Order: sequence, then structure tokens, then C-alpha cells
Amino acid sequence: MQWAVSDLAFAGFNKKYLSGLPLTYNIEFFYEFGTDHYWDTVLLPLAQNNKEKRTFSIHGPCVAVNLADSGDEYYLKAYVQTFTYAQKIKAEFVVVHTNEGYHGEAAAVKKLVYQRLTEVISLAQSYGVQVVIENVGLRPCGSLLFDFEEYLALFESYPQALALLDTGHAHVNGWNIPETVKRLQKKLLAVHVHDNDGSGDSHQPVGLGTIEWDHYFASIRDYAPNALQILEYAYIEPGVLTEHLQKLESRYGALRF
Repeated sequence: MQWAVSDLAFAGFNKKYLSGLPLTYNIEFFYEFGTDHYWDTVLLPLAQNNKEKRTFSIHGPCVAVNLADSGDEYYLKAYVQTFTYAQKIKAEFVVVHTNEGYHGEAAAVKKLVYQRLTEVISLAQSYGVQVVIENVGLRPCGSLLFDFEEYLALFESYPQALALLDTGHAHVNGWNIPETVKRLQKKLLAVHVHDNDGSGDSHQPVGLGTIEWDHYFASIRDYAPNALQILEYAYIEPGVLTEHLQKLESRYGALRF
């Protein structure tokens, strides 16, 4: 089982704390929050030393881009920039959100999102970039556009895309997370791992919420043992990050099966 860390918890000047992360852990970063020069300067030096090398994945645009907004005319330009950089650094994949908040009749919005996903995935293929589609939206906030079965159906429509399961979103929306893993199986390339109490998307470290992690990791071992486990925390003390990862590895497994 391979582990990774999202830069979500290390915004701005806190990126320096990722320099102490062992190279055995990959890094996912929110590309839209920096320029190419910024990432070249701040992140790429963390890629390797003389003996070891780490890889990166990219979280695609999710603040300045909303595929569910008919007025968003920037989305393709944003993805061109994202995929260009992903190609340059040989990123493992780029995370795509189907929507953020949305307005209007759900069926019409879903049709629009499908059209735009077709464009985005075709664009990614032209750059040789793998797309993973994340389950997004929160039922309590009224932003859940694709429910459980509709999310799974996306991969029938887009067989060239793979899945990224966000445990926090799934938990808030009442999904059976082990069953989701079972249904996705080999389509599940990566997971955003974080906890909450089911009432909101708080991005807490594993064990601080109410997700049943033993059941989750048992399903991962059984059905998707090679899925990358990305810790997407809103905050964690930099000094305890490596220790926290090592504890998770010790309990749930460190090696690919």
C-alpha cells in the first residue's frame, strides 16, 4: 500500500515542512494555487536526492473552475495549463471535480457536466495525462450532484478515466465506504484519506472522526490494494506528520500487494 501527502495542510510558507517528508511518500499539490515558476522553485526540489525519487500527483482546479457553471468560460484554459504542467513533471494523475456548487435543474446541470468532462478527458489524453474523477459535493450543503450510483456510472461513460474516492465526502453523504471500494475495485487509482463526524467536510486526521477505518482498509486490501492513499488533511502538526504516517503504515500496511 503506497502512501502520499496532500499539500492542503501546508499552504504558503508552510510548504517548507514538506522538505522533511521521506521520499517514500508521494506528494499531491493544488496546482491552481501557484504559478509554474512557484512549483518549480518550491516543490520540484523535493522530488529526489541522489538515491531516491518521489512522484507527484496534481489536484486539478476546483476554486476558479466549476464544470457545473454554464457561465464558466475559463475551465478549458485552466485545464490546458494544468495538463501542460502535469505532462512536464510526469505527474501520476490529475484529479478532476465534476462540480462545486450548482444552480438550476439537476438533470440539465448533469448534462452540461457530462459534456465538459468529455472535453476535459479528451484534452488530458492529448497530453498523455491520466484523469481521476473524484466524488464531490456534500448533501447537507445542497452541492451533491452525482449520488452513489451516478458517480459509479461515470466510469461506464468514461472508461478512459479512473476513480479517486474521497472518504470525507463519502462519509458526509452517507455512502458505505467499503462497499464503494468493492464496487470500484481496479478502477480505484487513489483515495483522499481524511476523517470527519459525518456532519461536515472537516478534513481531520484519521481517527479523529467517525469513519470506521479498520473496515475501510480491509476493503482496500481485498479489492484495491494498489490504490494510492493520500492524506488530505486540513491541518496536522508538521513535526508529527511522518510519525503519523508510520503509525498508519504499521497498522494498515506499508507495501503494495
